[in-house]
Amino acid sequence: MLCRNGQQNRKHFFCWCFMDVTQVFGAVLRAERRKRGLTQTDLALRAGLHLNFICMVERGESSPTLPTLYALADALELPAEALIATVSQQITTGRRAPKNK
Repeated sequence: MLCRNGQQNRKHFFCWCFMDVTQVFGAVLRAERRKRGLTQTDLALRAGLHLNFICMVERGESSPTLPTLYALADALELPAEALIATVSQQITTGRRAPKNK
């Protein structure tokens, strides 16, 4: 797999790109939550998760398991596939989630 600097190195790819995926997912989650007018507490309650975990995911410090991803998507009334597709699109285009004002 190619990494940011074009080198083919799985370990390097995992370190840099996994961190980017986690950060991009957090930014997408935050944007989708804000788009729906939800607080982090609202999202945590709807998804049955702890508020601290929501905060950590949005900051890119933690990544959800697959069942948790579905719980978050359900809480946002959004297909999990749409969340994943948005993250994937932003990683491949090098963009972050849009910031809501």
